[in-house]
Amino acid sequence: MNPTEEKAKLLKELQEIETKISNCRHIFHDPIFDPETIMVGYGSVQDGAGSDPHWSFAGYEPKQRDRWSRECKVCGHKEYTYEQKPIVVGMKPNFN
Repeated sequence: MNPTEEKAKLLKELQEIETKISNCRHIFHDPIFDPETIMVGYGSVQDGAGSDPHWSFAGYEPKQRDRWSRECKVCGHKEYTYEQKPIVVGMKPNFN
């Protein structure tokens, strides 16, 4: 098999796998805390001069951003979110 035929075969396999993933009915594992490290700018430095000054960050520092992820049990698709919502655990009578 020459390289062109091998490439065509691999592209066909890749397309079949992508079709399986897109048709999956995603059954997710429980969400897990999966923080993300982002670079946040601090301070300021003037770059430009004269009538058109420009300011930039003096530097960047790493900070953790809260994030949660869940992974599909079947195909391995992974979703991320930065949001949370309250969960109502139960009810009790209100006598007011």
